[in-house]
Amino acid sequence: MKKKIKIVLLGLLLLQAIVGLQGCRKTYSPGDWNLLPAKEPEQPQEPDDTPAKNVKVMSLNMNVGTTVANFDAMLDLIKEYDPDLLFLRQVDSATTRAGKVDRPAAIAKALGMVSYFKKNIDYQTGGFGNAVLSKFPVKEKYSQLLSREEGSTAELRSMVMVKVEVQEGHALYFAGTELDPSVANNRALQVVDLLNATEKLMQPVILVGNLNEQESGNGPVLSYLKGSFTFACLGTGCPWNAPKDKPTGVFDYITFKNTDDKLQLSKYGPFSKSANNFLPMTAEFKLKLPK
Repeated sequence: MKKKIKIVLLGLLLLQAIVGLQGCRKTYSPGDWNLLPAKEPEQPQEPDDTPAKNVKVMSLNMNVGTTVANFDAMLDLIKEYDPDLLFLRQVDSATTRAGKVDRPAAIAKALGMVSYFKKNIDYQTGGFGNAVLSKFPVKEKYSQLLSREEGSTAELRSMVMVKVEVQEGHALYFAGTELDPSVANNRALQVVDLLNATEKLMQPVILVGNLNEQESGNGPVLSYLKGSFTFACLGTGCPWNAPKDKPTGVFDYITFKNTDDKLQLSKYGPFSKSANNFLPMTAEFKLKLPK
């Protein structure tokens, strides 16, 4: 009898463990914004004595109105900051208005980087979309068009991401996006896409771009993302970056997801120069390189 009781108890414990594991798995769907806890704002940290690799990041709006004439000015300011990881949004590739220049490829060549472009739409003789560029070796590439409400005619949006090897045996993911500026329900669907695409990644993730939400708006995108990603500026006042002469809002965020506390933020803020109406947003990280 005692043996049977032990077997039953063991079975119940096993069942409880299985249910518990299933409960730990995150799933995301639009509308459950209150399910994820908000993270406390994380301030830039002083690097410790652990060996680390410096990583410079820039998020930049190429702007649909950027002309052939001011492309060189755009390229010069990127060269001046000299990022290791660069995100270009609203970028043309081989369009007539860009002089049929593949702009991500041209910037990559000028800075010794590798580029990965995701076309959101066909335009003129080429395409229009987002691109990520890296000075580090690129090991994986991933992109997807983001969701819209059924029947929506809003412009297509995308997320583009690369896995880079910062140093042998030490990798991170770098991703960029621009979400729908006008339809909140589309943004709600799109942030779910971002979370599902990055949730199971085992290395640190840096996610940048224009989320088209301000913290004061209490919208779904920032509320939901900060359950998984760190915004160094939320709660303490994010630096504004547009319009460049008298900024009134944040139109490029730089966020990150840590694994094993490998990634430390050391600097954050807008770059002082721009060839259009948006100041680029920049950050510097330390990626710890434990032996």
